Amino acid sequence: MNSNNYYTLTDCSKHIKPREKDTHKGTYGKVGIVAGSIGMTGSVCMASMSSLRSGSGLVYTVVPNSISNIVCIKLTECVIRTIGNFSNSIGYFVKNDIPHIMKAIEDCDCIVLGPGMGTNEETKTVVNHILINYEKPVVLDADGLNCVSKDVIVFNKRKAPTVITPHPKEFERLLKNSEIEYIDRINTSIKFSNKYNVITVLKGFNAVVTNINSQYHINPTGTPAMAKAGSGDVLSGIIASLIGQGLDAFN
Repeated sequence: MNSNNYYTLTDCSKHIKPREKDTHKGTYGKVGIVAGSIGMTGSVCMASMSSLRSGSGLVYTVVPNSISNIVCIKLTECVIRTIGNFSNSIGYFVKNDIPHIMKAIEDCDCIVLGPGMGTNEETKTVVNHILINYEKPVVLDADGLNCVSKDVIVFNKRKAPTVITPHPKEFERLLKNSEIEYIDRINTSIKFSNKYNVITVLKGFNAVVTNINSQYHINPTGTPAMAKAGSGDVLSGIIASLIGQGLDAFN
């Protein structure tokens, strides 16, 4: 492990610049949060709020109609785009929602896909369609990762940067269908990024970030106080926000 690969606050400051005075909300990107299902509204809200608080000019929160009332009350600063007919809603995204979701995110600069979505077969179809057809950066997290764990080749069909943010268990599920043998966190993550054309953020102690060019960063910060539900949702929103503001996805 080379100490030069540790990514510090000094490194961060090179990429996060002071804002110019003559800017507006359009300057700082539009992020879409495609997430949620009945019983899992918290993940949607945390990803949305973290995007806003990381500097996004606009955040569009795209949710099934069945949870939109809850989300509207919680998120007063986001634009809520509801999908589906409330009277027919079953609480999660279904295949018929695909064209409406694609319309809702067409003007976004980057999206978060997956938190709290569930892993039923209809939702898996939705996730796969978005990955293949949305031609802008995607941050794939949580249930989004679980939806494609048996079809990881879908990453190679992407036409824009893809950031995946698995915790160790989610990464293990992805590896089962990847023909990649686990070596260690750094080298296995590098191999996965190379093979599937993704930026991998492998969470945990000393989180590892790898790209398709075999480069890697290690995050030396963190605390076990972050070991709780919702931390990953917040992280995905932060990453999408920074990409939407124009930062390189790997950095």
